[in-house]
Amino acid sequence: MKSLIGLVLALVLSGCVSARMSDRITDSYFRAGQYEQAAERLEMGWKAQGVNGKDSLLYLLDLGLVYHSAGKFELSNEAFLKADKIAEIKDYTSLSAEAGTLITSENLKDYQGEDFEKVLINTYLAMNYALMGNLEDSRVELRRVNHKLEMMITLGKRKYQQSAFARYFSGVLFEADRDFNDAYIDYQKTAELMPDFPGLGLDLWRCAKSLSMPDEMERWDERYHLSREDHLKALQIGSRSKKAEIIILYENGISPVKVPNPQFQSLPRFIPRFNPVHSAQVELKNLTTDVTQLAGETLLLEDIESTAIQNLNEKYGGMIAKKVAGLVVKESLAYTIEKNTKSPLLGFVARMAMYASDQADVRSWNLLPRDLQILRVVVDPGTYQVQLTPVGAGALPFKTVQVASGKKVFVNFRFMP
Repeated sequence: MKSLIGLVLALVLSGCVSARMSDRITDSYFRAGQYEQAAERLEMGWKAQGVNGKDSLLYLLDLGLVYHSAGKFELSNEAFLKADKIAEIKDYTSLSAEAGTLITSENLKDYQGEDFEKVLINTYLAMNYALMGNLEDSRVELRRVNHKLEMMITLGKRKYQQSAFARYFSGVLFEADRDFNDAYIDYQKTAELMPDFPGLGLDLWRCAKSLSMPDEMERWDERYHLSREDHLKALQIGSRSKKAEIIILYENGISPVKVPNPQFQSLPRFIPRFNPVHSAQVELKNLTTDVTQLAGETLLLEDIESTAIQNLNEKYGGMIAKKVAGLVVKESLAYTIEKNTKSPLLGFVARMAMYASDQADVRSWNLLPRDLQILRVVVDPGTYQVQLTPVGAGALPFKTVQVASGKKVFVNFRFMP
């Protein structure tokens, strides 16, 4: 009986506060673009947690994102690869850990990551590899994105769909290697997932022409109402073009935050955070000719905020069932304590302690953007200064890129309100 009471006390007193989620200083450093200071704090937190810490995955996820935003892509990949391994391991929780969470808060468990977070690990690895010029490894990670989603759909019985971002980005990468057949397959899949994405009709028509498929060219002409001017625009980056392309990856805003559900305080829900910017304008300055051009406005390709909210809502049925099972366990345990100690007071105290400690797990990948956007700009070969200005906010620090004839180069930006 002493061991039983000790178990209850241990669970209640072991603490429900997440070290990572309560660290506002790191968030402030990141928001201010002080990535070195943010990384130092996250490295310290990760080392303090170790591989088996309950917040270890959270530290690695944010560490990978901080290094990504700082342009230290190799360090970012190191963190993300560790996170990917830990997230996979933590899918298989022990029976004792599961039993513990029936008694008290989910915060006592090692954080396993939400489904969409596990997918975004590979999305960020893919972006890092592309930004480093390693297109082959980037495509590998994009395939893993949709493989994970397929496993969640088939094995996890989730009502998810494949990632339009991963499919479209993969198409761009295959085009960069002049593999028009695989690019065409990915663009077609993108059309199924996001048929109204601007410029997709040009991409499909261009690949169909490169593959000498006149019937398919006509199909896209009809579906997207393409004109002769559209054809000429599409062929600017066709198989015979000497033009180059700068591809801007824009990570906009801040992802939703988890809070206790007001209707069921022991369960979490995602709510949107303040995001005043919906897109960004891009200017390019040709450093050879000293000519500046307005290149266009970034286009939404992946809505992380909506995905996070929908994914969590999808899991609510199972979460509620688990909470109901927990109620049964709590009442049984309290009754056992009361019966064996012959003390209604001890039974009451144990019951109240278990219920009081049953808090919603509000941990999440804290520094994610609200959404991922893209803009493809056809240019003459040369060196360019890329300036991105979020609409309604100040310009971000410019970046300089060099691109050769017939090639594509990737550059990324992050804005936080």
